[in-house]
Amino acid sequence: MKYFLLSFDDGTVHDRRFVELLNRYKIPCTFNLNSGLEDFVWYFEGKPVVRQHLAETVDQYRGHEIASHSLTHPRLETLPPPRLRQEVEDDCAALMRIFGVEELGFGVPFTVCCEREIRIIRRFVRYIRLSEYSDSFALPKDPYHIPIHALYNDPDVRQKIAAFAENTLADSLFVLAGHSYELEFHNDWDDMESLLQYIRSFGFEIITTMDFVNRCYPLS
Repeated sequence: MKYFLLSFDDGTVHDRRFVELLNRYKIPCTFNLNSGLEDFVWYFEGKPVVRQHLAETVDQYRGHEIASHSLTHPRLETLPPPRLRQEVEDDCAALMRIFGVEELGFGVPFTVCCEREIRIIRRFVRYIRLSEYSDSFALPKDPYHIPIHALYNDPDVRQKIAAFAENTLADSLFVLAGHSYELEFHNDWDDMESLLQYIRSFGFEIITTMDFVNRCYPLS
């Protein structure tokens, strides 16, 4: 089975339009959210990035997966263990309360997540989606080392997806990642719609990260 996952970070106001686009093509996505930054605004390429108030997004994200992205989006490798535990545990508790879910995964903020951090984070979540690229479509060794294979705006993203379609593994995985604010600021909406159509054309099993984990790494 070829499993195809979409995993998008940060929960900004541009997720609204992205969800509408995904729903048009009946494509589920995992959205990695920070519950401690609802009123925080930062700047990307000189433009303000505004987050959503999560309690107002429950219906918006319905049919998609919510995962933790840490409470305040720190660089995990810089945190002492007690602070790292708090970042994950508090965010999970808030998201479970807001969205009424009992189990969450975790999308790593920034790019570095070493085994020290993984050992701590995995106590609180069902899986960890890393920010590291992988060239291998083989299933990861466990659900705490899920890589990404491409960002939606990588110049060679279609070539990578085509290579995934041609791979002959019995079970394989492709994770496409990104941020919806890039779609807005780079005016990539038409390109994204075309990419979703391209992905749909292969007949992949497109599911949320949690669904993938529950299928391929069932709890004993």
